[in-house]
Order: sequence, then C-alpha cells, then structure tokens
Amino acid sequence: SGTIGRNPLPGDRDEANYKAYAWGRWAQSLLGNRKAIEWVANNLKAQSEGTTTAGGFTVPDPLSSDLIYLREAFGIARQNCKIYPMSSDILNVPNASASTTVYYPGENTAITASDLTFAQVQLVAKKMAVLTQVSKELAEDSVIDFGATLARDMAYVMAKEEDRVVFNSAVDATSGIDGILYGVYNLNATKANIASLVLFDAGSVAGQPTLANIRAMVQKLPTYAANAKWYMHREFFFNNIGLRLDALGGNNIESIQNAYGPNPTLYGYPVVFVQNMPKVNTASSPAVLLGDLSVGTAFGDRRGVTIEVSDQRYFVEDSLAFKGTCRYGFNAFDLGNVNATASSRVPGSLIVGAFQAT
Repeated sequence: SGTIGRNPLPGDRDEANYKAYAWGRWAQSLLGNRKAIEWVANNLKAQSEGTTTAGGFTVPDPLSSDLIYLREAFGIARQNCKIYPMSSDILNVPNASASTTVYYPGENTAITASDLTFAQVQLVAKKMAVLTQVSKELAEDSVIDFGATLARDMAYVMAKEEDRVVFNSAVDATSGIDGILYGVYNLNATKANIASLVLFDAGSVAGQPTLANIRAMVQKLPTYAANAKWYMHREFFFNNIGLRLDALGGNNIESIQNAYGPNPTLYGYPVVFVQNMPKVNTASSPAVLLGDLSVGTAFGDRRGVTIEVSDQRYFVEDSLAFKGTCRYGFNAFDLGNVNATASSRVPGSLIVGAFQAT
C-alpha cells in the first residue's frame, strides 16, 4: 500500500491519526463500503448525511474544520487576508472611503455636519475544482494513509490555486478574478501616475532592483497598514534583493534585514515567500508586493468543499477519482489613486514594485 511522509492533520500523533482515519473512513463510505458507512453513522452521525444538489457529498463539519486548517496552513492568502463568509453568490462588503471632517465652530455657531462615506467592495463567488487520483490499494489497505493523503492533496492544491489567483500579475481568464499585482499595475497606462506603484530603476531588469527602489515602497506604505508584509518568490528575493544585501559592508545589513534565514525581514517587515509570484525579472511587469492584506483585500468563502468519487475516470490505472469543489471570491480594493500630480497621489495599503520597459 502507499504511504505518506508525515500526517499533515493537526493535533498530537494519536489525534492526527484519528482524524486521518476518520477522513479515510468517510471517503470509503462514499464508495459504498458497508463497514465504513456504519463507522461514519456511529461516529460522525448526522453531520455526514447532507448532499448537494449536484450529487456531491458535503464534507462533514468535524472533517471540514481540518480541511480549512490545512488550506490555511498551506495557503499564504488565507493566512493573511480577511475572510468573509458568503451567504449568497454575491456579497457587498462596506468599506469606509471617506471620514468625517473636524471643524472649530465659534460660540453660538452651528457645527457643520459631515458624513462617513462607505463604498461597496463586491465579492463574487467562483467555483474551483480539483481531481485527485488515489490507488485502490491505498484506499483498501491503509485507512489512515488514505485519509491523510486525500485531505492533504485537496487542501494543498486548493490553497496553491488560491495563492496563484490572489497574487497574480496578469489577466486571469480562468478564474475571472484580478490578482493584487495585476490590479495595481493596470490601474493606468501611465505607470508613473499610479500612487501605489514603484517603478524600479530603468535598466534594472538586467540586474536587480536597487535598495532605494525597495525603500521607496516602504515610504509609500500608509500608517494604517499595521500588518504589512513583503510578498515575493523565494528565487526573486535571493537573486535580486540578496545580491544587493551581499554588497553591503560591515553591520549595515542588520539595519535592513534580520540576516539570512527561512524567515527574513526587510526594512523591518517580514518577507513571505509566495512561489506563485514572478521569479524572473521581466520588463514592464510587476514582481513584488508590500502590503497589509487584512485591510486591503477581501476574501469570501461561499461554500465549503464538496466531494464526489468515481471509479471510471482512472479505470485503466485501477485508481479512484475524487473530485473536490468549493466556491470562493476575492477582491483587492485598497489600490490607491491615480493622479498626474505627485502631491495628489494617495497610495493604498498594497504597494507594488515593477520593472520598467527596457
């Protein structure tokens, strides 16, 4: 039978193994395994009985929470965005776009009224689907390995796709959702007028963005972005930023980053490696993000994971096909403004660094 390197489910060893066993038993019950059906009925009870209109089986609540845990553990977006439950296909989230005004009225003078203005940030649910191939031997021989493998694969693939969409730098016809890098970079054709965009020095494609370019991104960050982090590909960091840091002498490197390691900081802000982001220096393209996703984006959960199983898709390989679907929405809204006058540009909480045209 197959095996996994490490059980990814939360808890101590016994608890994690039990959760993996429960996942495996529930998946086996979808295949009509009589003993598995009895086990699920006795241990997961009514929470395992719901089905969707499409014929899929909704993951029971006790197992769904573990799947959410894994998606958050694997996914950068879910760790950092503000999550909104969606009760319908479209959710409008109120966002304060203008504050009230302070006045100094004279004696016996009426106070001028001002309004707190709200804009609507719209989340539109999109369906995502994954197909996982599992050998029949694994499904039959090792319930724990079967459950852990199925849960980990679906959670990892879904989280990776969510990260691809959230940090995307190009038009995404597949999901129909604009990623953060694309959203900021394409606010206007005149890139210099975009308040939340820092253009790297001309000619830096052949080399690396300068530390002055990186510092300029920090300068633009508004004070309300209290939980800002750097987001970039690991290779981009070490091939570009790392080379600039190597060139520093003495202890100067310590004033800019917390030395090298798995979790570096840059100008005091944590660096998060997102392997879906650009790793190659490309002209006329965004590459780096410094932002507070908790205030600049909205991530909507419309429906949890629904699973269907078939023994026909991989009949020749003698494997089972598990199809998982979920529905979510995303909107990067705090992108700043566009203005030809530098003093009138107001950056948002999502600052993007981009290469210029060669």
